[in-house]
Amino acid sequence: MKKNLIALAVTAAIASPLAVQAEDVTTSVSGFVDIIYTNSTTYRADTTGGSPDNTKKALTDTVGSFGADGEIDVQATKGAVTVRADVDLTLATDSGSTGNDSGRIEQAFFAWGAMDALTVIGGVFNNPVGQELEDAPDMEFTSHSAIWNILNHQTALNGNNVAGIAAAGSTDMFTGTLAVLNNIGAQKEGGAKSIADKLSIAAVLNVNPMDGLALELGYVTQDEQKTTANVAQTAGNVLDVNAQYDIAGFTVGLDYLMADKIIDNSYNLWAGFAINDKAAIKARYEAVDLEAKNTDTITKYTVYGTYTINDNLSAALEYNQGDLGNNGKAYSGTSLVQNVTGIIDDSTITLEFIGTF
Repeated sequence: MKKNLIALAVTAAIASPLAVQAEDVTTSVSGFVDIIYTNSTTYRADTTGGSPDNTKKALTDTVGSFGADGEIDVQATKGAVTVRADVDLTLATDSGSTGNDSGRIEQAFFAWGAMDALTVIGGVFNNPVGQELEDAPDMEFTSHSAIWNILNHQTALNGNNVAGIAAAGSTDMFTGTLAVLNNIGAQKEGGAKSIADKLSIAAVLNVNPMDGLALELGYVTQDEQKTTANVAQTAGNVLDVNAQYDIAGFTVGLDYLMADKIIDNSYNLWAGFAINDKAAIKARYEAVDLEAKNTDTITKYTVYGTYTINDNLSAALEYNQGDLGNNGKAYSGTSLVQNVTGIIDDSTITLEFIGTF
C-alpha cells in the first residue's frame, strides 16, 4: 500500500472512532537527508560541421558532483484530525543570484476522519495517481522512473504534488479516493492563455485481494495545454495501472501509463530481492512510446543495490542507461521528450546515502 495520501487516509479513517475520545495533541517531527554523488557520461551536439547531426555522438562530457537534499516533516493529531506540513530543503548550485539554498513546501494538508472508514483530505499533497513515491526513503530506486517523471512534468507544483480536496473511503480490501484539484498543470506557457480557473478530477481505486499483493487503478483529468505554436506541453488526461507483489523476500512491480498527449504509453517492470535484513538488490526496465509517428521506443534499464548501515542510515549504488533512439536532440539537453520522460542518452552511476530522523 502506498505511504502517502492513500495510506494516511486509511489510517486516519480506521483510527478516528478511538482517536475522537482523546483530548491531547500528539505531535511528531521527522525527516531525512539525501546525499548523492552522481557520475554521468552525457552526449552533446557536435557543431563543428554546422548543424548538429543527431546520429553522431562525437563529443562527451563525464561529470561528477555531490548533491544534498533534505526534508523536515511536522505532524500533529488531535481527535480525528491530523495536520501535516512537509518542507523540502535543497542545496542549490552556485549560479549567481539563483545560487541560494532553498526551502519550499512539499505537502501542507489536513486529514479528517469524518466518520467510520471515511477521511477528508484538503491542501497540497502528493499526487495520488501512480505507483512511485516522492521522497528518497520511500523510493524503490535512487532515480525516479519515466512514469513518475511524466506525471511530475504535467503538474505545476514541484515534486508531482497537487492542490485540492479529496475523500477516501476504505474497507478491508478496497480503498477508493476521489479528488477535486486545481488544474494540475495550470500555468501560462509560451504566451498561452491561463487555465488556472479549470479543475482536475482524480480517481484512484486500491485493492488488496490477498496478502502481499497490491493493485491500483488511477485516472486524472487535465485541460489541454499548448504553446502559442499549438504544441502540446503536457500529457493531458492520464490513466495509470500498477501492481506490486511481495513474497518471501522477493518483490515484483509493474506500472503502466496511458496519456492523451505526447506520450502514447509507458511501462516499467521491476524486481527486487532482500538478501538479508540489511542488503537488497533490484533491477528495472522501462519503455516509453510517443504519440508522434515514426519515433523510436525510448528505453532505460537500471540496476541497484542498497545496504542498511544503521537504523537511521542506508547506502545505495545505482547504474542506469537510457536510450532515446531517434527522438529529438537526444544529446543536446533541449528536447521536449527528454524533459517529459526524464530519460536522456546517458549512463549514470550514483552513490547515495539516506539518513532519517
